[in-house]
Amino acid sequence: MRVLFYYRGGEHIGLESLISYLKSKGHEVELIFDPGLGDNGFLDIPILNKFCNDQLVIEKAIRFRPDLIAFCSITNLYSAITKIARKFKEVFDVPIIIGGIHPTSLPEEVIKEDCYDMLCVGEGEEALEELLQRLKEKSSYADIKNLWVKDGSGKIHRNPKRLLIKPLDTLPPPDKTLFHKYGVLTSRLMVMTARGCPFACTYCVNSFRNELYSSETYLRQRSVPNVMEELIHLKNTYNPKGFRFEDDVFAYNVKWLREFKEVYRKHINLPFHCYVTPSTAKDSVLKELKEAGCSSVSMGIQSGSVEIRKKLLNRNHSDESIILAAQRIKKYKIKLNTEFIFGFPEETPADMFKSLELNEQLSAHSTSSFIFYPYPQTSLAKYCLEKGYLSDDNYKLIKQGYGSYHTTCLLNHDYINEVYKFKSILPVYNKIPKLLKPLFRKILTLEYGFLHKFIYSISIPLHDFDEFITRVKGIPKMIIKTRNALRK
Repeated sequence: MRVLFYYRGGEHIGLESLISYLKSKGHEVELIFDPGLGDNGFLDIPILNKFCNDQLVIEKAIRFRPDLIAFCSITNLYSAITKIARKFKEVFDVPIIIGGIHPTSLPEEVIKEDCYDMLCVGEGEEALEELLQRLKEKSSYADIKNLWVKDGSGKIHRNPKRLLIKPLDTLPPPDKTLFHKYGVLTSRLMVMTARGCPFACTYCVNSFRNELYSSETYLRQRSVPNVMEELIHLKNTYNPKGFRFEDDVFAYNVKWLREFKEVYRKHINLPFHCYVTPSTAKDSVLKELKEAGCSSVSMGIQSGSVEIRKKLLNRNHSDESIILAAQRIKKYKIKLNTEFIFGFPEETPADMFKSLELNEQLSAHSTSSFIFYPYPQTSLAKYCLEKGYLSDDNYKLIKQGYGSYHTTCLLNHDYINEVYKFKSILPVYNKIPKLLKPLFRKILTLEYGFLHKFIYSISIPLHDFDEFITRVKGIPKMIIKTRNALRK
Protein backbone atom coordinates (compact mmCIF):
# COMPACT_ATOMS: atom_id res chain seq x y z
CA MET A 1 0.00 0.00 0.00
CA ARG A 2 1.08 3.59 -0.67
CA VAL A 3 1.17 5.94 2.33
CA LEU A 4 1.72 9.68 2.04
CA PHE A 5 2.82 11.55 5.17
CA TYR A 6 2.76 15.33 5.54
CA TYR A 7 4.76 17.34 8.06
CA ARG A 8 6.06 20.87 8.44
CA GLY A 9 8.53 22.90 10.44
CA GLY A 10 11.33 20.43 11.21
CA GLU A 11 12.39 16.87 11.71
CA HIS A 12 10.02 14.58 13.64
CA ILE A 13 11.48 11.41 15.14
CA GLY A 14 8.07 9.87 15.83
CA LEU A 15 7.16 10.22 12.17
CA GLU A 16 10.52 8.71 11.20
CA SER A 17 9.64 5.71 13.37
CA LEU A 18 6.28 5.29 11.59
CA ILE A 19 7.98 5.55 8.20
CA SER A 20 10.53 2.93 9.17
CA TYR A 21 7.94 0.54 10.60
CA LEU A 22 5.67 0.70 7.55
CA LYS A 23 8.61 0.25 5.18
CA SER A 24 9.63 -2.86 7.14
CA LYS A 25 6.16 -4.26 6.48
CA GLY A 26 6.53 -3.79 2.73
CA HIS A 27 4.56 -0.56 2.24
CA GLU A 28 5.66 2.28 -0.04
CA VAL A 29 6.00 5.51 1.91
CA GLU A 30 6.47 9.11 0.77
CA LEU A 31 6.77 12.37 2.68
CA ILE A 32 5.70 15.87 1.79
CA PHE A 33 7.60 18.35 3.95
CA ASP A 34 6.98 22.08 4.30
CA PRO A 35 9.75 24.07 6.11
CA GLY A 36 7.13 26.55 7.37
CA LEU A 37 9.79 29.26 7.48
CA GLY A 38 7.22 32.05 7.49
CA ASP A 39 5.52 30.98 10.74
CA ASN A 40 8.19 29.13 12.69
CA GLY A 41 7.00 30.02 16.19
CA PHE A 42 9.68 32.69 16.74
CA LEU A 43 8.76 35.22 14.05
CA ASP A 44 5.98 35.41 11.47
CA ILE A 45 7.29 36.41 8.01
CA PRO A 46 4.61 34.98 5.65
CA ILE A 47 6.54 35.75 2.45
CA LEU A 48 9.02 33.00 3.35
CA ASN A 49 6.26 30.42 2.92
CA LYS A 50 6.25 31.20 -0.82
CA PHE A 51 9.18 28.79 -1.19
CA CYS A 52 6.77 25.91 -0.59
CA ASN A 53 3.32 26.75 -1.92
CA ASP A 54 0.19 24.62 -1.74
CA GLN A 55 0.16 23.98 -5.49
CA LEU A 56 3.57 22.26 -5.36
CA VAL A 57 2.36 20.18 -2.43
CA ILE A 58 -0.85 19.04 -4.12
CA GLU A 59 0.89 18.22 -7.41
CA LYS A 60 3.47 16.13 -5.55
CA ALA A 61 0.69 14.24 -3.76
CA ILE A 62 -1.21 13.58 -7.02
CA ARG A 63 1.90 12.11 -8.64
CA PHE A 64 2.41 9.71 -5.71
CA ARG A 65 -1.17 8.34 -5.91
CA PRO A 66 -1.58 7.50 -2.20
CA ASP A 67 -3.90 4.87 -0.75
CA LEU A 68 -3.78 6.65 2.62
CA ILE A 69 -2.83 10.21 3.60
CA ALA A 70 -1.46 10.66 7.12
CA PHE A 71 -0.81 13.79 9.15
CA CYS A 72 1.04 14.10 12.45
CA SER A 73 0.46 17.14 14.64
CA ILE A 74 1.68 18.80 17.77
CA THR A 75 -0.65 21.48 19.12
CA ASN A 76 1.13 24.52 17.66
CA LEU A 77 1.10 23.03 14.15
CA TYR A 78 -2.52 21.88 14.22
CA SER A 79 -4.06 24.93 12.54
CA ALA A 80 -1.60 24.94 9.62
CA ILE A 81 -1.81 21.17 9.18
CA THR A 82 -5.62 21.18 9.19
CA LYS A 83 -5.61 23.94 6.57
CA ILE A 84 -3.61 21.79 4.15
CA ALA A 85 -5.60 18.66 5.10
CA ARG A 86 -8.75 20.43 3.88
CA LYS A 87 -7.08 21.03 0.53
CA PHE A 88 -6.12 17.36 0.29
CA LYS A 89 -9.71 16.37 1.08
CA GLU A 90 -10.94 18.41 -1.89
CA VAL A 91 -8.60 16.56 -4.26
CA PHE A 92 -8.34 12.98 -3.01
CA ASP A 93 -10.91 10.27 -2.47
CA VAL A 94 -8.78 8.26 -0.04
CA PRO A 95 -8.91 8.02 3.76
CA ILE A 96 -7.13 10.76 5.71
CA ILE A 97 -5.83 10.10 9.23
CA ILE A 98 -4.16 12.35 11.80
CA GLY A 99 -2.07 11.33 14.79
CA GLY A 100 0.29 12.91 17.29
CA ILE A 101 -0.05 14.48 20.72
CA HIS A 102 -2.75 17.00 19.69
CA PRO A 103 -5.36 14.49 18.45
CA THR A 104 -4.33 12.18 21.29
CA SER A 105 -5.18 14.87 23.84
CA LEU A 106 -8.29 16.22 22.06
CA PRO A 107 -9.83 13.37 20.05
CA GLU A 108 -13.40 14.63 20.50
CA GLU A 109 -12.45 18.01 19.03
CA VAL A 110 -10.26 16.76 16.18
CA ILE A 111 -12.63 14.05 14.91
CA LYS A 112 -15.24 16.77 14.23
CA GLU A 113 -13.11 18.14 11.39
CA ASP A 114 -14.54 17.12 8.00
CA CYS A 115 -11.05 16.69 6.53
CA TYR A 116 -10.16 13.80 8.88
CA ASP A 117 -11.76 10.39 8.42
CA MET A 118 -10.04 8.99 11.47
CA LEU A 119 -7.46 9.77 14.11
CA CYS A 120 -4.92 7.79 16.11
CA VAL A 121 -4.71 8.03 19.89
CA GLY A 122 -1.26 7.14 21.20
CA GLU A 123 1.35 5.11 19.37
CA GLY A 124 0.68 4.62 15.68
CA GLU A 125 2.96 1.90 14.34
CA GLU A 126 0.79 -1.17 14.89
CA ALA A 127 -2.51 0.64 14.34
CA LEU A 128 -1.37 2.04 10.98
CA GLU A 129 -0.08 -1.33 9.80
CA GLU A 130 -3.39 -2.97 10.70
CA LEU A 131 -5.29 -0.18 8.93
CA LEU A 132 -3.27 -0.66 5.75
CA GLN A 133 -3.91 -4.39 5.77
CA ARG A 134 -7.66 -3.80 6.11
CA LEU A 135 -7.56 -1.24 3.28
CA LYS A 136 -5.69 -3.73 1.11
CA GLU A 137 -8.28 -6.41 1.83
CA LYS A 138 -11.09 -3.85 1.38
CA SER A 139 -12.50 -4.90 4.75
CA SER A 140 -13.92 -2.78 7.56
CA TYR A 141 -11.41 -0.93 9.75
CA ALA A 142 -13.93 0.58 12.15
CA ASP A 143 -12.79 -1.55 15.11
CA ILE A 144 -9.00 -1.05 15.04
CA LYS A 145 -7.61 -0.28 18.50
CA ASN A 146 -6.04 3.19 18.97
CA LEU A 147 -8.18 4.55 16.11
CA TRP A 148 -11.28 6.72 16.19
CA VAL A 149 -13.06 6.12 12.89
CA LYS A 150 -15.99 7.75 11.12
CA ASP A 151 -18.07 5.29 9.12
CA GLY A 152 -20.22 6.02 6.07
CA SER A 153 -23.20 7.01 8.20
CA GLY A 154 -21.19 9.55 10.18
CA LYS A 155 -21.02 7.39 13.30
CA ILE A 156 -17.75 7.67 15.24
CA HIS A 157 -16.18 4.43 16.44
CA ARG A 158 -14.13 5.30 19.53
CA ASN A 159 -11.96 2.20 19.86
CA PRO A 160 -9.99 1.32 23.00
CA LYS A 161 -6.25 1.81 23.31
CA ARG A 162 -3.68 -0.86 22.53
CA LEU A 163 -1.08 -1.90 25.02
CA LEU A 164 2.12 0.09 24.73
CA ILE A 165 4.81 -1.31 22.47
CA LYS A 166 7.31 -3.28 24.57
CA PRO A 167 10.20 -3.63 24.25
CA LEU A 168 11.06 -0.73 21.98
CA ASP A 169 13.80 -2.87 20.44
CA THR A 170 11.07 -4.70 18.51
CA LEU A 171 10.70 -1.57 16.36
CA PRO A 172 13.14 -0.81 13.54
CA PRO A 173 15.20 2.38 14.12
CA PRO A 174 13.69 5.62 12.78
CA ASP A 175 14.24 6.18 9.05
CA LYS A 176 15.65 9.63 8.26
CA THR A 177 15.98 9.21 4.49
CA LEU A 178 12.81 11.11 3.55
CA PHE A 179 13.61 14.07 5.80
CA HIS A 180 17.17 14.01 4.44
CA LYS A 181 15.76 14.28 0.92
CA TYR A 182 14.23 17.63 1.92
CA GLY A 183 17.47 18.92 3.45
CA VAL A 184 16.03 18.92 6.97
CA LEU A 185 18.89 17.11 8.69
CA THR A 186 21.66 19.26 10.15
CA SER A 187 25.24 18.44 11.05
CA ARG A 188 24.02 17.51 14.57
CA LEU A 189 21.57 14.64 14.18
CA MET A 190 18.56 14.10 16.45
CA VAL A 191 18.13 10.74 18.20
CA MET A 192 15.80 9.42 20.92
CA THR A 193 16.68 6.46 23.11
CA ALA A 194 13.40 6.35 25.05
CA ARG A 195 9.71 7.18 24.96
CA GLY A 196 8.27 9.07 27.89
CA CYS A 197 9.65 10.89 30.91
CA PRO A 198 10.25 9.82 34.53
CA PHE A 199 8.66 13.06 35.75
CA ALA A 200 5.18 14.59 35.49
CA CYS A 201 5.58 18.37 35.35
CA THR A 202 2.15 19.97 35.31
CA TYR A 203 2.76 22.20 32.27
CA CYS A 204 4.08 19.38 30.07
CA VAL A 205 2.14 16.98 27.85
CA ASN A 206 3.77 14.13 29.77
CA SER A 207 1.47 14.91 32.70
CA PHE A 208 -1.50 14.12 30.45
CA ARG A 209 0.10 11.16 28.70
CA ASN A 210 1.04 9.51 31.99
CA GLU A 211 -2.62 9.76 33.07
CA LEU A 212 -3.76 8.29 29.76
CA TYR A 213 -1.60 5.23 30.37
CA SER A 214 -2.01 5.08 34.15
CA SER A 215 -2.37 1.28 34.04
CA GLU A 216 1.01 0.96 32.29
CA THR A 217 4.44 2.55 32.54
CA TYR A 218 4.74 4.86 29.57
CA LEU A 219 8.48 5.40 30.06
CA ARG A 220 10.45 2.82 28.07
CA GLN A 221 14.07 2.83 26.95
CA ARG A 222 15.77 1.08 24.06
CA SER A 223 18.71 -1.20 24.85
CA VAL A 224 22.23 0.15 24.37
CA PRO A 225 23.02 -2.27 21.48
CA ASN A 226 19.81 -1.19 19.72
CA VAL A 227 20.68 2.52 20.07
CA MET A 228 24.27 1.91 18.98
CA GLU A 229 23.12 0.12 15.84
CA GLU A 230 21.21 3.25 14.85
CA LEU A 231 24.06 5.63 15.76
CA ILE A 232 26.64 3.67 13.77
CA HIS A 233 24.31 3.64 10.76
CA LEU A 234 23.72 7.40 11.07
CA LYS A 235 27.43 8.14 11.44
CA ASN A 236 28.33 6.05 8.39
CA THR A 237 25.44 7.40 6.29
CA TYR A 238 25.34 11.12 7.09
CA ASN A 239 28.81 11.87 8.55
CA PRO A 240 27.47 14.18 11.29
CA LYS A 241 29.57 16.44 13.50
CA GLY A 242 27.60 15.42 16.58
CA PHE A 243 24.28 14.24 18.00
CA ARG A 244 21.36 15.71 19.97
CA PHE A 245 19.64 13.21 22.24
CA GLU A 246 16.06 14.49 22.39
CA ASP A 247 14.91 12.31 25.30
CA ASP A 248 12.99 14.36 27.88
CA VAL A 249 15.62 13.26 30.41
CA PHE A 250 18.57 11.42 28.89
CA ALA A 251 20.50 10.39 32.00
CA TYR A 252 17.87 8.95 34.34
CA ASN A 253 19.23 5.36 34.18
CA VAL A 254 22.85 5.33 35.40
CA LYS A 255 23.39 1.63 34.70
CA TRP A 256 22.26 2.14 31.08
CA LEU A 257 24.44 5.26 30.83
CA ARG A 258 27.59 3.43 31.94
CA GLU A 259 27.08 0.72 29.34
CA PHE A 260 26.32 3.37 26.73
CA LYS A 261 29.45 5.38 27.55
CA GLU A 262 31.84 2.57 26.78
CA VAL A 263 30.45 1.66 23.37
CA TYR A 264 29.63 5.22 22.32
CA ARG A 265 33.18 6.34 22.97
CA LYS A 266 34.56 3.34 21.10
CA HIS A 267 32.31 3.37 18.02
CA ILE A 268 31.04 6.96 17.71
CA ASN A 269 33.26 9.36 19.67
CA LEU A 270 31.39 12.51 18.61
CA PRO A 271 30.23 15.35 20.89
CA PHE A 272 26.56 15.28 21.89
CA HIS A 273 23.91 17.38 23.59
CA CYS A 274 21.23 16.05 25.97
CA TYR A 275 18.71 17.08 28.63
CA VAL A 276 19.18 16.80 32.39
CA THR A 277 17.30 18.01 35.46
CA PRO A 278 18.70 19.43 38.71
CA SER A 279 17.98 16.07 40.36
CA THR A 280 19.64 13.96 37.65
CA ALA A 281 22.68 16.22 37.23
CA LYS A 282 24.63 14.33 39.88
CA ASP A 283 28.38 13.86 39.94
CA SER A 284 28.02 10.18 39.08
CA VAL A 285 25.87 11.00 36.04
CA LEU A 286 27.85 14.01 34.80
CA LYS A 287 31.11 12.07 35.02
CA GLU A 288 29.69 9.36 32.76
CA LEU A 289 28.23 11.93 30.38
CA LYS A 290 31.50 13.80 30.07
CA GLU A 291 33.53 10.63 29.52
CA ALA A 292 31.04 9.54 26.85
CA GLY A 293 31.51 12.80 24.94
CA CYS A 294 28.75 15.11 26.20
CA SER A 295 29.66 18.69 25.28
CA SER A 296 26.48 20.49 26.38
CA VAL A 297 23.25 19.96 28.32
CA SER A 298 19.93 21.74 28.66
CA MET A 299 18.44 21.98 32.15
CA GLY A 300 14.91 23.21 32.72
CA ILE A 301 14.58 25.55 35.71
CA GLN A 302 11.29 27.13 34.52
CA SER A 303 10.91 29.60 37.39
CA GLY A 304 13.17 31.38 39.86
CA SER A 305 10.36 31.23 42.41
CA VAL A 306 10.55 28.13 44.57
CA GLU A 307 6.88 28.63 45.49
CA ILE A 308 5.78 28.50 41.85
CA ARG A 309 8.00 25.51 41.14
CA LYS A 310 6.60 23.50 44.03
CA LYS A 311 2.98 24.68 44.14
CA LEU A 312 2.21 24.89 40.42
CA LEU A 313 4.82 22.96 38.43
CA ASN A 314 5.49 19.81 40.47
CA ARG A 315 9.20 20.59 40.34
CA ASN A 316 10.46 20.20 43.87
CA HIS A 317 13.95 21.63 43.47
CA SER A 318 15.33 24.19 45.91
CA ASP A 319 17.37 27.14 44.65
CA GLU A 320 20.41 25.62 46.34
CA SER A 321 20.00 22.27 44.56
CA ILE A 322 19.71 24.05 41.20
CA ILE A 323 22.81 26.16 41.84
CA LEU A 324 24.80 23.12 42.95
CA ALA A 325 23.71 21.19 39.84
CA ALA A 326 24.92 24.07 37.64
CA GLN A 327 28.23 24.15 39.49
CA ARG A 328 28.71 20.44 38.96
CA ILE A 329 27.97 20.79 35.24
CA LYS A 330 30.56 23.58 35.03
CA LYS A 331 33.08 21.47 36.97
CA TYR A 332 32.94 18.84 34.23
CA LYS A 333 33.39 21.55 31.56
CA ILE A 334 30.00 20.83 29.99
CA LYS A 335 28.20 23.84 28.48
CA LEU A 336 24.94 24.58 30.28
CA ASN A 337 21.81 25.85 28.58
CA THR A 338 19.17 26.87 31.11
CA GLU A 339 15.45 27.13 30.33
CA PHE A 340 12.88 29.43 31.94
CA ILE A 341 9.16 30.04 31.36
CA PHE A 342 7.31 33.28 32.09
CA GLY A 343 3.58 33.84 32.41
CA PHE A 344 2.56 31.17 34.88
CA PRO A 345 -0.70 31.79 36.78
CA GLU A 346 -0.12 33.72 40.02
CA GLU A 347 3.33 34.85 38.83
CA THR A 348 4.23 38.43 39.75
CA PRO A 349 7.01 40.72 38.47
CA ALA A 350 8.87 39.91 41.69
CA ASP A 351 8.74 36.21 40.75
CA MET A 352 10.00 37.05 37.26
CA PHE A 353 12.93 38.97 38.76
CA LYS A 354 13.74 35.86 40.78
CA SER A 355 14.20 33.98 37.49
CA LEU A 356 16.60 36.69 36.33
CA GLU A 357 18.52 36.56 39.61
CA LEU A 358 18.65 32.78 39.88
CA ASN A 359 19.88 32.38 36.32
CA GLU A 360 22.62 34.92 37.04
CA GLN A 361 23.97 32.56 39.70
CA LEU A 362 24.09 29.59 37.30
CA SER A 363 26.75 30.93 34.89
CA ALA A 364 24.87 29.43 31.95
CA HIS A 365 26.52 29.30 28.55
CA SER A 366 23.13 30.21 27.06
CA THR A 367 19.57 30.64 28.25
CA SER A 368 16.26 29.88 26.56
CA SER A 369 13.09 31.66 27.66
CA PHE A 370 9.51 30.76 26.84
CA ILE A 371 5.95 31.88 27.53
CA PHE A 372 3.68 29.50 29.41
CA TYR A 373 1.35 27.83 26.93
CA PRO A 374 -1.50 25.84 28.55
CA TYR A 375 -1.39 22.70 26.45
CA PRO A 376 -4.74 20.85 26.30
CA GLN A 377 -5.45 18.35 29.06
CA THR A 378 -2.28 19.15 31.03
CA SER A 379 -2.71 19.56 34.77
CA LEU A 380 -1.76 23.23 34.76
CA ALA A 381 -4.13 24.02 31.88
CA LYS A 382 -6.97 22.50 33.91
CA TYR A 383 -5.89 24.55 36.93
CA CYS A 384 -5.94 27.74 34.83
CA LEU A 385 -9.46 26.97 33.62
CA GLU A 386 -10.71 26.24 37.13
CA LYS A 387 -9.18 29.39 38.63
CA GLY A 388 -10.25 31.73 35.82
CA TYR A 389 -6.79 32.39 34.40
CA LEU A 390 -7.79 30.84 31.08
CA SER A 391 -11.03 31.88 29.41
CA ASP A 392 -13.17 29.46 27.42
CA ASP A 393 -12.57 31.57 24.30
CA ASN A 394 -8.79 31.43 24.66
CA TYR A 395 -8.91 27.71 25.40
CA LYS A 396 -10.78 27.29 22.12
CA LEU A 397 -7.90 29.10 20.39
CA ILE A 398 -5.43 26.74 22.05
CA LYS A 399 -7.41 23.72 20.92
CA GLN A 400 -7.07 25.06 17.38
CA GLY A 401 -3.32 25.41 17.83
CA TYR A 402 -3.24 29.21 17.87
CA GLY A 403 0.02 30.89 18.92
CA SER A 404 3.17 29.38 20.37
CA TYR A 405 5.25 29.25 23.53
CA HIS A 406 7.65 31.73 21.91
CA THR A 407 5.18 34.49 21.09
CA THR A 408 1.78 34.20 22.77
CA CYS A 409 0.48 34.66 26.32
CA LEU A 410 -3.12 33.44 26.38
CA LEU A 411 -3.81 33.67 30.11
CA ASN A 412 -5.85 36.39 31.77
CA HIS A 413 -2.64 37.58 33.39
CA ASP A 414 -2.35 40.68 35.56
CA TYR A 415 1.19 41.29 34.31
CA ILE A 416 1.03 40.28 30.66
CA ASN A 417 3.37 43.05 29.48
CA GLU A 418 5.97 41.98 32.05
CA VAL A 419 5.70 38.44 30.71
CA TYR A 420 6.71 39.65 27.24
CA LYS A 421 9.46 41.89 28.61
CA PHE A 422 11.15 39.26 30.76
CA LYS A 423 10.82 36.59 28.08
CA SER A 424 12.52 38.90 25.57
CA ILE A 425 15.32 40.11 27.81
CA LEU A 426 16.48 37.03 29.73
CA PRO A 427 18.55 35.32 26.95
CA VAL A 428 20.31 38.65 26.24
CA TYR A 429 20.72 39.49 29.92
CA ASN A 430 22.49 36.17 30.37
CA LYS A 431 25.17 37.12 27.82
CA ILE A 432 25.81 40.83 28.40
CA PRO A 433 28.71 42.09 30.55
CA LYS A 434 27.99 42.87 34.19
CA LEU A 435 28.43 46.57 33.44
CA LEU A 436 25.31 46.58 31.23
CA LYS A 437 23.01 44.63 33.54
CA PRO A 438 21.72 47.72 35.45
CA LEU A 439 20.72 49.24 32.09
CA PHE A 440 18.69 46.15 31.18
CA ARG A 441 17.04 46.14 34.60
CA LYS A 442 16.03 49.73 33.88
CA ILE A 443 14.64 48.66 30.48
CA LEU A 444 12.45 46.14 32.31
CA THR A 445 10.77 49.01 34.16
CA LEU A 446 9.86 50.83 30.94
CA GLU A 447 6.45 50.51 29.31
CA TYR A 448 6.40 47.52 26.95
CA GLY A 449 7.10 48.62 23.42
CA PHE A 450 9.43 48.71 20.42
CA LEU A 451 12.64 48.44 22.45
CA HIS A 452 11.56 45.18 24.07
CA LYS A 453 10.44 43.78 20.72
CA PHE A 454 13.82 44.71 19.24
CA ILE A 455 15.62 42.96 22.09
CA TYR A 456 13.42 39.93 21.47
CA SER A 457 14.69 39.71 17.89
CA ILE A 458 18.25 39.85 19.21
CA SER A 459 17.46 37.14 21.77
CA ILE A 460 16.43 34.49 19.22
CA PRO A 461 19.94 33.28 18.33
CA LEU A 462 21.02 33.45 21.98
CA HIS A 463 18.65 30.68 23.08
CA ASP A 464 21.27 28.22 21.84
CA PHE A 465 23.76 29.97 19.58
CA ASP A 466 25.48 26.80 18.36
CA GLU A 467 22.17 25.23 17.34
CA PHE A 468 20.96 28.51 15.82
CA ILE A 469 24.03 28.79 13.58
CA THR A 470 23.73 25.13 12.60
CA ARG A 471 20.11 25.60 11.54
CA VAL A 472 20.62 28.95 9.78
CA LYS A 473 23.47 27.51 7.73
CA GLY A 474 21.13 24.73 6.63
CA ILE A 475 18.21 26.93 5.51
CA PRO A 476 19.40 27.62 1.92
CA LYS A 477 20.07 23.91 1.41
CA MET A 478 16.67 23.02 2.87
CA ILE A 479 14.84 25.47 0.58
CA ILE A 480 16.60 24.17 -2.54
CA LYS A 481 16.21 20.49 -1.65
CA THR A 482 12.57 20.98 -0.62
CA ARG A 483 11.64 22.57 -3.94
CA ASN A 484 13.52 19.83 -5.82
CA ALA A 485 11.84 17.07 -3.79
CA LEU A 486 8.39 18.54 -4.34
CA ARG A 487 8.91 18.75 -8.10
CA LYS A 488 10.03 15.12 -8.44
